Amino acid sequence: MKSFKHVHGTRNAIMAQEEEAILLTVERALASSPNAQTIGRNGEIPFLQFLQRYLPSTLRATTGHFITPSGAVSPQLDVIVADARYPLLSENSDGSALVMLHSVVHLFEIKTNVTTKDLKKTLETNRKIFGLVRDVEGFATESWTSFRTCLLAYNCAQRLASLEVCFFSNSTPEESYLEAYLLRYHPKDRTAAGAVGGRLHLEPPFPEEDGRGPRVDGYFPCSIRSHTPLSDLYYSLVQDSYYIIGERDYSFTDIGAHFNDYMSWASAL
Repeated sequence: MKSFKHVHGTRNAIMAQEEEAILLTVERALASSPNAQTIGRNGEIPFLQFLQRYLPSTLRATTGHFITPSGAVSPQLDVIVADARYPLLSENSDGSALVMLHSVVHLFEIKTNVTTKDLKKTLETNRKIFGLVRDVEGFATESWTSFRTCLLAYNCAQRLASLEVCFFSNSTPEESYLEAYLLRYHPKDRTAAGAVGGRLHLEPPFPEEDGRGPRVDGYFPCSIRSHTPLSDLYYSLVQDSYYIIGERDYSFTDIGAHFNDYMSWASAL
């Protein structure tokens, strides 16, 4: 009987096929249109479709904006992963939606060919997004109650060393944490051992280390190579999403109360 068991530290054959399908769709868009908006949308769609196929029914993947209880609206978000127990506040004909901040567990910004300029812009946007988190009591940037944010780059226009310096020198994890997944490194950075891409990550110090790390804030910069970065992204996304939902510990009663913070009766007086 044939069996499938992915071994730690090896290429995930299923996710490798998904990576190739996403990259092929993006390459087709790049070849067929000079319009940046068209290319950008075609960058979001294949990853969004991947999530909609693979995520468990407890999670919802969409694009659009989130809104805070006070009515503040986030910037346009490429991909939103939300707790599916929460209803949408609106959904447009193009599939974009307006979701409640309480429901958000993960956000993604998509880049087709990332540069250091893109990294800096993404980090700045991320700070604005996390400025809205304070509108929900109990959400703390550095805790499991808040959502996670991630940059997903399909390709790298610059060498890995330049991207690492830019990311690690401009990141402010205690204020607005961000991870970066690079599906494909610059061709000169891909290894003979098969590591085609990877992840840029800031590891927080353990309490027993007394906050002592290479950076002033104590965080440890990590550049982690991967045989199939999409596999690691998916693994982390699902695991982290359940940790976040578990830490929030919202009951259906709580969700009903949250809904009242965003919508009201429209009865005529």
